[in-house]
Amino acid sequence: MFTFDNYQPKYLTKMTEIWNDVLKDGNAFPGEELFTEATFENYLKEQSIVRCMVLDNDLAGFYVAHPNNIGRCSHIANASYCMDKSYRGKRAFPQLVQDSLAQAKTAGFMGMQFNAVVASNKPAIHTYQQNGFDIVGTIPSGFRLKDGSYSDMYIMYRSL
Repeated sequence: MFTFDNYQPKYLTKMTEIWNDVLKDGNAFPGEELFTEATFENYLKEQSIVRCMVLDNDLAGFYVAHPNNIGRCSHIANASYCMDKSYRGKRAFPQLVQDSLAQAKTAGFMGMQFNAVVASNKPAIHTYQQNGFDIVGTIPSGFRLKDGSYSDMYIMYRSL
């Protein structure tokens, strides 16, 4: 049974590794530069919510959430999710998404928006749609994959 925990420094090393693995894969996150633990810790401090999913004291995944924009748009959240590769495909990801929705609502956000869901990321899209998200826009060739080709990306949204 997975449990959820707010960020603690004991998770930093593995969180940095997991995030960097996603960056190296080049199929989901827009960033290309890898983080050091120090720079990732600074990134985490900028987030409104950082939650870790744990199984038997092992970090399975985590997410970060923050306002999607500033000022008059700050009531809509945005989140990024990371799963340790050894936990992918084991029905853990939906639990991560569900926790983020509950935490964002508790924090006072009125909706959740994803700005750049890569069209080829079918498992994530399926999970998001199963959790009430709709594709509200498509940006043709909006994401450059690691191999240099381009993929459409979706803007997805749901109310909280």
